[in-house]
Amino acid sequence: MRLLIKFWLFFWFANSVTAQYFPSKNYSTTDGLPNNAVRSLFLDSKNVLWIGTENGVSRMENGSFFNISESDGLGHNSCWDISQDSNGNMWFASYGGGVSKFDGKKITVFTTRDGLLADKTRRVFPYKNKMYVGTEQGVSIIDINTNKVFTPKVPDHKEDFISRSFIEYKGEVYFSTIFEGLFKIDESKEKPVIVPVLLHTKNYALGLFGTTLYSANEGFINKYDIADLLKNKVSTTVFGKSMVWEFAKDKRNTVFAAAWGVYTPDGGLYQILNDKMIDISAFYGIDSKVLLNVVYDKSKDILYVGSNDKGIYQIRLDKMIDFNLFDNKAIIDFESFGSQKYILHNKGFTILNKENNVLKTLSCEDFKNVEEAYIRKKTNISSKQGIESRDFELNFNIPADEIEFYEVVKHKKSFWIGSNIGIFEVNIEGRIIAYIPKHSLKIGFTTDGKFIETITYAGTRVYDDLYNLKSKHYSKFKKNTPQYIVKILNNRDKTYLLSVFNGLYVYYNNEFQSYLADGIWKEKKFKHITTNNKGQLILAAEFGNVFIVDDTKKFKILKTISKNELAGNTILFLEAYQDYIFIGTEMGINIYQNGKIRLIDKEQGLKDAAVTTSQIFGNQLWLGTKKGFYKIDLEKILKDQITVSSLKISKIEINGISIDKSNYKGFEYNSKSINSDYKHNSFSINFIPKGHPFPNKLKFRYRLNTTDRWSPYSDKNNLFLSYLPSGKYLLEIEVYDSNAGKSTLFKLVYINIAPPFWLTWWFITLSILLLMILAYYFIAQNKKKAKEKALAQKRIAETKLEALLSQMNPHFTFNAMNAIQHFVISNDVDNSLLYISNFAKLMRKTLENSSKQTITIEEELEYLRLYISIENMRFEDRIDFKLDIAPEVDLSFYEIPTMLLQPFVENVFMHAFDESHPNPTLIISFQISEEHILECRIIDNGKGFTTGNAQKTHQSKGIQLARERLALLQETIADPIIIKQTKNEGTTITILLMV
Repeated sequence: MRLLIKFWLFFWFANSVTAQYFPSKNYSTTDGLPNNAVRSLFLDSKNVLWIGTENGVSRMENGSFFNISESDGLGHNSCWDISQDSNGNMWFASYGGGVSKFDGKKITVFTTRDGLLADKTRRVFPYKNKMYVGTEQGVSIIDINTNKVFTPKVPDHKEDFISRSFIEYKGEVYFSTIFEGLFKIDESKEKPVIVPVLLHTKNYALGLFGTTLYSANEGFINKYDIADLLKNKVSTTVFGKSMVWEFAKDKRNTVFAAAWGVYTPDGGLYQILNDKMIDISAFYGIDSKVLLNVVYDKSKDILYVGSNDKGIYQIRLDKMIDFNLFDNKAIIDFESFGSQKYILHNKGFTILNKENNVLKTLSCEDFKNVEEAYIRKKTNISSKQGIESRDFELNFNIPADEIEFYEVVKHKKSFWIGSNIGIFEVNIEGRIIAYIPKHSLKIGFTTDGKFIETITYAGTRVYDDLYNLKSKHYSKFKKNTPQYIVKILNNRDKTYLLSVFNGLYVYYNNEFQSYLADGIWKEKKFKHITTNNKGQLILAAEFGNVFIVDDTKKFKILKTISKNELAGNTILFLEAYQDYIFIGTEMGINIYQNGKIRLIDKEQGLKDAAVTTSQIFGNQLWLGTKKGFYKIDLEKILKDQITVSSLKISKIEINGISIDKSNYKGFEYNSKSINSDYKHNSFSINFIPKGHPFPNKLKFRYRLNTTDRWSPYSDKNNLFLSYLPSGKYLLEIEVYDSNAGKSTLFKLVYINIAPPFWLTWWFITLSILLLMILAYYFIAQNKKKAKEKALAQKRIAETKLEALLSQMNPHFTFNAMNAIQHFVISNDVDNSLLYISNFAKLMRKTLENSSKQTITIEEELEYLRLYISIENMRFEDRIDFKLDIAPEVDLSFYEIPTMLLQPFVENVFMHAFDESHPNPTLIISFQISEEHILECRIIDNGKGFTTGNAQKTHQSKGIQLARERLALLQETIADPIIIKQTKNEGTTITILLMV
């Protein structure tokens, strides 16, 4: 009985394996792998995959490969094993070049010259501060801190002592050899000693899981309990086939084995279950029969399998997306009732139980038999005669293998299946209970249970009694009659019908309404419809937008999801779950939530996006295809997805030349900045996104300063920045992850481009200082010269003034002596004495003032009064002298040039009046103009100037002297002396003075 149960379990497992398929991704030389012959796989402490091949070592991160070969210092390109010590150094065992140690910057090679037992090495195994090396001739031990090599003595043996596999158990290291058996390295003494544990031949790999030890032999596996084995209780279970080269276990405790039979074609990926090796290669999409290694990434739940001919296979084990081959049947539609699923496919109708096992299948022959039985009962129907359906004629001669099924519609406890041979009613047990001889591409039920038959070219029928074909026909010529219907959906108390040409229809209160014809909604072409958890409608055109609509009381479009936001052009299905919307296209599944869109495609396991139908069962999304169906775990797929945690620079080229390798550590640029000069200003930068499971879901954009605009998004993780001007830049990269629906901003690197020396701050500062010094020097020189020139001009002016005064004084003296002579000749002694006395006073004033450049108006007037009194004596005091001083003129404040007015007053006495003039008058006035110019006027009412030559000469002499003085003292007034004269009416002389 127990054997029977085990056999049934094994059969069920094998059957489920053949029914389902986990798509894997294959990486080969076309993706950047150095060679398709993969000899070793290793996950380091950061869960980065290292690959040893026949042509060097490669490091894979997010789908990108970074290779190391002999040209980089590797001991040999044929790498048979990889490991990492506790210091983070990577170790590579090569077949012919010893062992290589890589600390991130340099590679150190250990060979027989350094004490290694053999250069052909098979395995490297780290434990504490040592690296154990399995060679063709035994084991060598390397101290990871001092690099010292020690080789224990090898026991006596007949063939090569090929050390193939290591394990650690309770603080002790064990290894196996292919031809000799299992040994322990005893390090309890001063020198390590090799101690036999179990001597047997053909040992290719060890796998220790708990106390269970698997030892791979040639064509089978020995299973031991290591605790008993070490107590000399040798008991083994033998099972399996082929030759296993490596074991791995996932977090579900599933043990995997990578096998290659070498001489037999029974290799592949196996699962060890109940002491049996079950071939699961096809289940995981592995088509290679020569597998040498397998490792498991717990953080991402990914299994990596290495082959000797086709590179690496990457298998996601999270079962987020399961594919069921379903015997390669083309899925047409899904439905459910309770825990059972109902699948309509091209071969019939299948019922699955809760565990998704097949309960029953109705074949095409079953449906054909029901149709033929119906025809036999209807004696008036010939097998060659069709029944008119106002759409297509039913052809009763269609054989079973040519039946085409259209859809399945659930109503109460029945399923209605439309086909090209009629409509069938199937109960929940899977029995066909009714046949309707109607041919309709789209059928459905109203909310009150009436059957709807859409007729593509002849309107629509609504059946009150479908079994007796009692219906009401709605003519296609009426505007509200549904036409070209592709989907029918019931929501609350309304039935919605979707047309590919005529928009949205609704059936309500026993009447149809066209939203397009009634002007409610102008959208014409629809293909898909569903509802969300709020009871709102979600509609989509095949090549258009997606709409969220509230039609409970009043029609309202709540949200439009533009087709430009979606990946893909053709919408294949539409489903809603909680507050998510699933929009299927030829590119994959667009998951929409609150304005954010994620994409699920072949990278997550959805290799076939040509979905024919969809349905949500509980927390699973089922997608039908022409080759089976997908089951997508919505809880897993909708949970927060991990995204890029960091960006690292993997390569930098400046002006097309790679920077020195010393700037890198472990394939990553080892600095936060790039420093260059203005001549080397074109940069090519490759960067690696880290911590992300789906590299093809990433898009990148960048900017060089926080105020700059972003570049367009690109799926390339490479930037080319050409001819950057000198300056400082902060290169920021924003990563958009369409798997997580998130954007993350990273500050990648600072770029410092030194300017040419003539643009450096110190050169500019020195240049400015030099210019300032030169400018100061020239300004000082100019000021000095201007000052010297001003002094010289001042001295020249003073000299000229003194010369003019010296000219004026003799002139005045000459006139005064003439006046005295006149009094002497006239024998006027008294006046002569008075004149001489006043003249003496005047001379004294003249001598006092002549030493001054300017005097006050008050001093000038005092001088003029004395002079006028002397001159008036000749006219017997007939000339009336008046002063007109404006109130704003302060006589003691304002100064004018010395003896400026005297020559003009003298002219008045010399030429203005004769003895016959009835009332001679002289007026001297002072006032301030609006331009703040002191205007001095000398006014007489005399006869004016005549045209006599003597008068002209005298006038020009006095005016010329005055003009020259004023021109020297005030250069801003072009004409300081204005003479206005009228014959026989007098003269007005205006002198303008700066104050």
